[in-house]
Amino acid sequence: MKKTTPLYIPLVLLLLFVGSVFFIHFGNARNLYGLFSREFEIPFFRDGSVQTMSPEAAAAGFELGDRLIGLNGRLIKGATEYAEVLLTLRDGEPVAVMIERRTADGGTERLERSVMPQRFDRNFAFYSRVFIALVWIYVIPTFCVLLGFWVVFVRPRDPLAWILLFVLLGIASNGLENYDRGSLGGSFRALFFNTWALSMILFGIYFPERWSFDKKFPWAKWILIAPLSFQLAMGLLTQFKLMTGLDLVRYFDFISNPYEQIAAILNLTGIGVFFAALAHKSATLENPDARRRLRLTLYGTTAAMLPAFLIVLYAALSGKTGSFFDFVPWWFAVFALFMVLLFPLTMAYVIVVHRAMDVGVVIRQGLQYALARNGVKALQFILLTLVILGVISIFRSDRFDFAAQLGFVAAGFAVIPLIDYVAKNLRVWVDRKFFRDAYDAEQILSELSENVRTMVETKPLLETVSTKISESLHVPQIALLLRNGNEFEPAYALGFETPPAVLLSEDDRAVEKLRRNEPLTVYQDEADSWVNEEAAAAEREKLRELNSQLLLPIGAKDSLAGVISLSPKRSEEPYTPNDLRLLKSVAVQTGLALENSRLTEAIAREAAQKERLNRELEIAREVQERLFPQELPPTEGLDYTGACRPALGVGGDYYDFLELPDHQFGIAIGDVSGKGIGASLMMASLQASLRGQAIHCGSDLAALMKHVNTLVYEASTSNRYATFFYAQLDTRTRRLIYVNAGHNPPFLLRKNGDVLRLEEGGAVVGMLPSMFVNYTQGEIQLEPGDLLVGYTDGISEAMNPDEEEWGEDAMLAELKAVYEKSSEEILDHIVAGADRFAAGAKQHDDMTMIIVRII
Repeated sequence: MKKTTPLYIPLVLLLLFVGSVFFIHFGNARNLYGLFSREFEIPFFRDGSVQTMSPEAAAAGFELGDRLIGLNGRLIKGATEYAEVLLTLRDGEPVAVMIERRTADGGTERLERSVMPQRFDRNFAFYSRVFIALVWIYVIPTFCVLLGFWVVFVRPRDPLAWILLFVLLGIASNGLENYDRGSLGGSFRALFFNTWALSMILFGIYFPERWSFDKKFPWAKWILIAPLSFQLAMGLLTQFKLMTGLDLVRYFDFISNPYEQIAAILNLTGIGVFFAALAHKSATLENPDARRRLRLTLYGTTAAMLPAFLIVLYAALSGKTGSFFDFVPWWFAVFALFMVLLFPLTMAYVIVVHRAMDVGVVIRQGLQYALARNGVKALQFILLTLVILGVISIFRSDRFDFAAQLGFVAAGFAVIPLIDYVAKNLRVWVDRKFFRDAYDAEQILSELSENVRTMVETKPLLETVSTKISESLHVPQIALLLRNGNEFEPAYALGFETPPAVLLSEDDRAVEKLRRNEPLTVYQDEADSWVNEEAAAAEREKLRELNSQLLLPIGAKDSLAGVISLSPKRSEEPYTPNDLRLLKSVAVQTGLALENSRLTEAIAREAAQKERLNRELEIAREVQERLFPQELPPTEGLDYTGACRPALGVGGDYYDFLELPDHQFGIAIGDVSGKGIGASLMMASLQASLRGQAIHCGSDLAALMKHVNTLVYEASTSNRYATFFYAQLDTRTRRLIYVNAGHNPPFLLRKNGDVLRLEEGGAVVGMLPSMFVNYTQGEIQLEPGDLLVGYTDGISEAMNPDEEEWGEDAMLAELKAVYEKSSEEILDHIVAGADRFAAGAKQHDDMTMIIVRII
């Protein structure tokens, strides 16, 4: 961080000097009262010297340039002594006037003349001069000093702030012209009046950026800067001489004397450069904000200085000297001096409201509107003051009879309500002009905050939020950006000619700050704002495209769902703390509404997807059911049946009965790992593989199972496999051969009560390549009454709510209990038993069983 403390040292010293001058200046305010409460005045003298010649002045022995140094034997050093003597004058008593006159050889001589005092005429012009004197001597200097020092204290490192301070102090010095040149007030005027034109040149060239003409011809400005700097040096040396008695000025008389002949022209030219630079830059700069500020500065300062410049120009061309009141009508002089107040007001407006010099945001809140609205009040006050002064002047005048005076007084008081009426309408116009017309933003935004909670559709929600914010706060451009992965993209934009193609990244500094769930102001024209000190150039360009002045986080706590970007208000006033509070509430409720909208949309999508999956599952179930035996044709010597009940509509359990050549009858049951669609697909692959191999395998079931393993392994993923049992029964001989590939061993219940398990075989199919797998087949002779029972683990391992297994023993006991019944009755009984045991359990597995009875 740059250190600014050393810069504050000269600033504080300068402030102490100026403060001391103004302390004395306001202490001398009683002199102004004395000057305007006097009954008499000294003829021929204006501001301490003879500035215009008249026949009466020549007859009294005065010459142009005579300087007043004493009255009635009292030395006149300044306005204090002059005012005190004027209060002692009496009608008909001559006044001894001591003057100082330049001699032909360059020296001075003192002469005494006697004049009769003139009665002071308190007419309307007099009161107007009183009013303008207050403005010129106190209001303008004070305002200039306060504004200038404030800007420098805010931006002490900015050279333009220091230049502006000297410009404003130069204007202030015009109101301190009546001080003795050897006094502190005289020192103030000597310093700042002589730097006025010089600082005006520099400010015009460098505000808000360097003039293109100066870039091309940097030497040209020195044509004026050099002589004006000499003028400043001579002014300071003269002041040094008056305060110390040491005369250094005489060494430069060979230059200073000729310079005095062109000093006025050089100063006016310097001030002209100020206006020329502003005019040229206001038409040529690329930055529209800079052009707007320059136009405001140019129009305001031109209006402020033009009337006074015309008077000075008239005086120079006509050769007249003296104050404005000596050679132009009093009303025009009053108008010209009053308009000078517009100069510091314009600078304040441009700096504070339009941020021309990046002063603090908090300080300037609402000041644009305040300047405009209070300007109406000030104008109303001025008009009322002028009316009252006019009425008083007419009432005290001897030129009108009493009836005429009463008529003027009545007319004056009748004008007062008219002024009030016009002022009220003007204030209404200002309200509308600055988009401050009557509206209750708090009520609108509070209602919006409540209403968005119930909105579940995203697009209407975003439209409503944008429209209401725009209407309530007069925000012309609003963009709502919602999260899409790691970026935030515009979802809705209001007030843009073309939708902004802006993507804010998770890594952008603005997004990082918004995660704190607080509004974020954006002022790109402030050099020390976060956006210029922390954000990358690409991010600043994104925010510039959005025209962002305020960013609002959409979401809660650390979750950022989106961003609301608001442009500056149409009124150009900053967002107030109350605005931020209400907008934050709206953003939070918008985040909740968006979350509800997302959930609603997700539920709708899920419901649609579920419906689609259900339809697909139903189709898959129908397809899978078609893979199971549709009919069980009567087979000599057998009573058989089978059933499969998947847990999820479709599953991986499989059973099949095959009628093969040479009186062979195939019996198959299997269980694919997993559940659902994936398992059902592998089950279909297993069925196809078996049927393709069983037709021509003959009695070599071990080879058949090895081929099936190969086919299933190649058609399935590494995490899929199947337990599988396949047997072939010769219906003539009742000889059963089989291979058990890791499946639950089927039961063979003999008529005599013996129970055998058919376990011979090998590994599950589909898990390992056939090169690593070998199968062996078993053989057994069946007898009438034997009962072959195949099943999957969904039956034997059925779980109750206490997570206890039904178990093979319980199933076997149930089988023995119903041994004499038909195959269908046995199957139904066993499945029902498993269901009863597992009633209330959280999940069920696929249940498949086959029953084959030898008759």
